Amino acid sequence: MKTKLLPALFALALANLSFAQTCREVVRDSSGRLVQTIERHKEAGGTERAVIRDSSGRIIGTATTRTGFGTSGTARTDFRDSSGRLTGTATTQSNPNFSTTQTTYRDASSRLTGSASTTHSPYSGSRTQFRDASGRSTGSQTTSGNCSKSTTTTQRDASNRLTGTSSTTGKCTSIPRVPTPPTGTKK
Repeated sequence: MKTKLLPALFALALANLSFAQTCREVVRDSSGRLVQTIERHKEAGGTERAVIRDSSGRIIGTATTRTGFGTSGTARTDFRDSSGRLTGTATTQSNPNFSTTQTTYRDASSRLTGSASTTHSPYSGSRTQFRDASGRSTGSQTTSGNCSKSTTTTQRDASNRLTGTSSTTGKCTSIPRVPTPPTGTKK
């Protein structure tokens, strides 16, 4: 009996270890009011699962990101609503040294809905420019801080007005990081 229990306990310990790599992001609007929280769990094999909750704590969606999708430096994210129905996807392609990434967003029918171009700097964080399907700017976000500890992100609309902020705590080390469109932007 003991010999059968040991492998099960070992597997359980490994599962808990993988979920220990947790990152929590708190998203606020321009007035500082809580909009949503995102909890990301890094799993073995390069998969990251995120649970998105509204301001009252209800689950409103999930996002699953798989790295190494297709080619090296590529990640694919599936966005789902609270019932598990696919609402959209994002494909992120990084250059070899991860200094820039390009993300393409599509709806559940694979129609192009937008894109994001991110420039990363090891010293000053990153800047992301969001565009709609026609290429028109819809907003931007600037992130500063150390992604293995904590980060602060500022979101602005196409007119450069502040629309929101977010802050992360925990091990937020997903490469390549898939930029989350500002709240209210269609994926």
